[in-house]
Parts: sequence; structure tokens; C-alpha cells
Amino acid sequence: MKTPASRAVSRLVFAALALLVVAFQLSPAVVAGFFAYTMLHAVHRRLAARIAPARARWLSLLAFLAAAVALAWLSGHLLRDSLTSIPDILDRALPRLHEFSLRYGIELPFESAEELRQSAARSLLENAHAVTRGTGLLTKRVFHILIALLIAVFCFMASEADRHQENLYDALRRELSERIGRFARSFELILGAQVVISAINTFFTAVFLIALDFPHTAFLVPITFILGILPIIGNLLSNTIIVGAALTMSLRHAVLALAFLVLIHKGEYFLNSRVVGSTIQAPMWQTLLGILVGEALLGVPGIILAPVVLHYIRGEMSSMPAAG
Repeated sequence: MKTPASRAVSRLVFAALALLVVAFQLSPAVVAGFFAYTMLHAVHRRLAARIAPARARWLSLLAFLAAAVALAWLSGHLLRDSLTSIPDILDRALPRLHEFSLRYGIELPFESAEELRQSAARSLLENAHAVTRGTGLLTKRVFHILIALLIAVFCFMASEADRHQENLYDALRRELSERIGRFARSFELILGAQVVISAINTFFTAVFLIALDFPHTAFLVPITFILGILPIIGNLLSNTIIVGAALTMSLRHAVLALAFLVLIHKGEYFLNSRVVGSTIQAPMWQTLLGILVGEALLGVPGIILAPVVLHYIRGEMSSMPAAG
């Protein structure tokens, strides 16, 4: 079966757009835009089964705007909480860690908690510009994200009755829409699976933290969920913070927290391989390689997009006939 010329061109255009995203570091905007579009369509599908599609579309938009305002407020609250919780955990955990190293003769890469604190402060100051750019704070990336959100909303609200004429331009537009739609479906499948896994992990972690009366539980629980959405690296970051918080209580709590986290992440690894792995239908080494390349090219957004890109590429290649 011969592939239409418009389809082949649309694949080249989509690949060119992907290269532009990498070249101009637009990955935060891509993640934000596809996330908004995915959420809008997910809500609309559920509402359209009960009410008129047009009304469901407007209600979906209102629900999304309300969720966006709530998410912005929660993000600000979490940021303020992190500025107080993380320094407090460090101030209380580092002396215990230093005492533990002296007791058991373990050599640490720093001689005192104060030295580590000063080293971290110097590193933060030296890389303040990179940190600011990476998080998108006070830079043009905030503007890019806002534009991406508006594009997602306009695409969602666009009429589904858009007609295509029998000409090259409309044929290319139709095929390019198919490419973007396939990527959006991959994004929804992978991100949805990762959110479910993170929610399960956060639930059991919250029960553990509350049962042992951990400090800063109101900070640790949401940060566990947010970081859990990031494949692999998110778990490492959240585990480090939780073990550090446990160390402020006692060494026994730290060992217990580490054992619990290892156990729960073994279960999460099983879920990840069953849910995300079966969705991508790729071996783990390919996923890890994709995450490594994604992080090197795009940073944290690349970690999120890597499994999505793998799933999209597999879908595209599965739709192509074998050569020969």
C-alpha cells in the first residue's frame, strides 16, 4: 500500500517541529499545552456522555479554569512551604548525619553540617541563573507556557465540523492533525498511567508518614505525588527528602523509612512495568535510554516526554508498511 505524499510530508513537518522544540527549549510549553488539552478532552468525554456536547465543552472549559486557579494557588502554597520545610529538614538532619558518621567511622564528603550548608549555598548562587531558567520563573518561558495554554484551549473549543477540501493544503493539514492527535493520545496514556501510579504510591506513603507522626507531613505528601509523576528521578528526589525528614527524628526512623520506601517502590516498579511498560510496549532499557536522552536535551520536561515520544514513534512505525 502506497503512503500518501501528504502523510509523508506531515511526518517530516512534525519531525521539524520536534527539532524546533529542542532547539528553542520549548519543552515546558509543550508539556503544559498537551497537559491542558488532555485534561480538557478527558473531562469533556465524561460530560458529553450525559449532556449535550456543546454544553459539555463549555462546562469542561469552566472546570479547567477552576482547576488551573486552584493549581496555581496550591503551587504557590507548596513553594512557600518548601522554602521553610527543606531548610528546617537540612538544619536538623545534617548534624545527626555527621554524628552518625563519626560514630561508625564513615567518611563523608564534608567535615561538618555547616560546611555542607555553605557549599550548597555557594552552588545555588553560582547556578542561580540556570535554576531560574530551568524552573521557568521570571523568564520568557512563563510567556511560552501561557501561550501554549491558550493554544490548547482554542484547539479544544474549535468546531469539530471543520471541513477539509480536496486540495494539497487541506490534505497536509488533515494529516498533520492526525500526527498531533496521535501524540496527544500517547501523552494522555503515558501521563495518565504515571499519575495513577504516583497516586497509589502517595497514598501508602501518606499512611506511613502519618502513622509515624513525621514532621512536615503537609509538605512531604504533595511533593511525593508531584515528584512521583517524573519517571525514576522523581522517586529518587522524594525518597531523599523523606529519609532526610526521618533522620531529624532518629536513625531508627531513617532506616525504617528507607526500608519502607524500598519496599513500596519495588511494588511501584512492578506497576510501572505492567502499566507504563505495557502501554509503551518497549523494554525497560529503551525507556531508560529515552529518559536519559530526554533529560540531556530538555531537562526535566524531557523526562516526562521521553516515554510519550517512545509510544508515539512506536505508533507511527506500526502504521507504516515494512519496506521491501
